[in-house]
Order: sequence, then structure tokens, then C-alpha cells
Amino acid sequence: MKIPPFFKKRSWANLDALEDRETTSGMRVSDADVLGIPAVFACIRVLSEAIAALPLVTYERMENEDRERARGFSLYRILHDSPNPLMTSFELRELLVGHLCLRGNAYCYVERDGGEVVALWPLHPDRVTVEVVGKEVVYRHQTDGAERTYSTEDILHIKGLSDDGIVGLSPLALLRDTFGHSLAISSYSANFFKNDGTPGGILSTPGKLSVESFANLRESWKKGYQGHGNKHKTAILDNDLKWQSIGITPEDSQMIESQKFSVVEIARVFRVPLNLIMDYERSTYSNVTEQNRSFLTHTLQPWLDRIEQAMAKALLTEQEKEKYFIEHLTAGFLRADTKSRYEAYKIALEAGFLTIDEVRQLENMNTIQK
Repeated sequence: MKIPPFFKKRSWANLDALEDRETTSGMRVSDADVLGIPAVFACIRVLSEAIAALPLVTYERMENEDRERARGFSLYRILHDSPNPLMTSFELRELLVGHLCLRGNAYCYVERDGGEVVALWPLHPDRVTVEVVGKEVVYRHQTDGAERTYSTEDILHIKGLSDDGIVGLSPLALLRDTFGHSLAISSYSANFFKNDGTPGGILSTPGKLSVESFANLRESWKKGYQGHGNKHKTAILDNDLKWQSIGITPEDSQMIESQKFSVVEIARVFRVPLNLIMDYERSTYSNVTEQNRSFLTHTLQPWLDRIEQAMAKALLTEQEKEKYFIEHLTAGFLRADTKSRYEAYKIALEAGFLTIDEVRQLENMNTIQK
């Protein structure tokens, strides 16, 4: 299988039209800057890894509304195992969800052989422009100084929230001020700790210092007790000098609170529970379990539906849609503790809607009935 030339290029320039424009906080924001914000990186990692870890299965519709895994269908292997010779299914979906989180769009070139899908190759959203020509959507991709044009049949396009149904809205563009505010707080905090992160103070003496003595005292104090390498040294004072520490200012205390608020704001943007990005300040043991359940329902499920429907639209012909469908397996995500599972299995067995072998399969065990 020949690798398309655009995929060989590993270095992508950022073409975001809003990059390097100042935010209201005075910070300039690019995609690299945004990913450098711990809360943003954590949210995107949680979403992309959680979705990529779910098995993506192509099913065949059987009689009586039954289903079977369509292992004989070529698309099954591509979506479940390896979309192209260079990537696994996990890696591709992790990448696509990352693009969706920051840019609101994810694209793949669909390679076909005689009409059959044989590979999916990701395209960086910054190099793709979308145009509507008549009733057709045309995709233009910039690579190696050249432009390639693709029709709708050639592109898998997964869109986030959109205001026109053609392209998704870019969180990176719309929320630059929010991200810039977080970067400004981080920059302030870094400078605070660069200067020891400790309160300043006053040296006082009952006598009067000459200009020369004042300059010498200030310089010797800075050399001896200020800076990263001199923290926690013991100061020896003579000539009736006294040191008076100045506590943390209200502004510094507000900075700490602003950092916490910034994390909450970013988690709200991505709809990720705070406990999943290691913020347990508002969590208890009892509500963490409930938060994890709602994470699937309110956060992951809409993304899963977007991905499944976009794949069905782009990768299946009208005839194939009658026979096949694509779905993520989420049962493992809802897996309860051992005691709760066994109690549920007991109810299911007694009610007759699960067999022993079906229970064993759910527990990743071999069947016993032949």
C-alpha cells in the first residue's frame, strides 16, 4: 500500500488566523501555548484517551434485530485494529479527538481501491479549507507548497459544535481570552516563584545610612540572600539592623484563587469532571462514582455519536448502511465493582435474560457450554 505524500510530511505549520493576536489579558495564544496549560492538556488527554480506548466495532445486522461482528467486512479491521500501515486505531482516534477539542474539526483522507475503503489518513485541520460549491462540499488541503482538492467521498470529516453545519467552531479561536487568562496567571505565578516565591521584607536601622552605605547594603543583601541559589540561607545582621517580613499581599492570594478558578473554567469548557483532571477539592468518595457515570452520558456519548455517524456517512455506501453499522463498546466503561456486578449477574440469570456463558463472556472468560 502506497503512503500518500501528504502523510510523509511530519512538520505542520499552524495556520490559525487568530494566532499571535493579543488576548484581553495581554497574552498571545497559539495551539502550542494552549496545550502548555496543564488543565487544557489534562482535559484533552482525558477525552482523547477515553474515546480511543473504547473498542470501535463494525456490526452486521442479522434477522430478528440481532447483530454480529462483521469480521469478514474490510472496514472492521480498519476501524478496530489499524486504519493505515503507520497507525493503530487507538492512535488515530486519539489524534482526531485532539483535533476536535482544539479546532472543532477532524479530517481523514479516505483511500479506496475499487470503491472499497483500504486506509484512513489523518489531515491536519490547519491545512484544510472547506468550500461549498453548488450542493457539493469541496476540501482543499495544502501540502508541500501544493494544493490538493478532494470531494466529499474522499474525506472523513468529523465536526464539533457548528453554526452552519459545514464546519465546526474552533474552541481555540472562540475561547482565546479564556486560555489567555490562564496563561497570564501561569506566567505571573512562574515569575512569583522565580523571585523565590517568598514574601519580601524591610531592613531597618535606627541610624541614618549614607547613600554609599545604603547602596552597599542593598547590593550585599541581594548577593547573599536573594535568588534561587540563596534561598533559606541564614542572615547575620549587625549594626542594629532588623529584618521585618512582609506577608503575602491580597493580590498574591487572589492569584492563587484565580488559578483554581481557571482550572474550573477550562474543565467547564471541555465538560470534564474535575476529579478526572486530578482536582479532588470538591469531590468525595461517594460523588466521584456518580461523576464517572455522568462523564459517559453527558461528555463522551455526544462525541461518540458524532464519530459514529460521521464514519457511517463517509465510509459506508447506501447499500452497506442497510447491512452494517458502526458502534463504540461502552460496557467496560460502566463496569461496576465486583460485588455489584455479581449481584447484577444473579438477577439477570434468575430473570433469564442472560445465560451463564454470556455472563462469563462479560467477565472475559471462556464459555463452558459447547
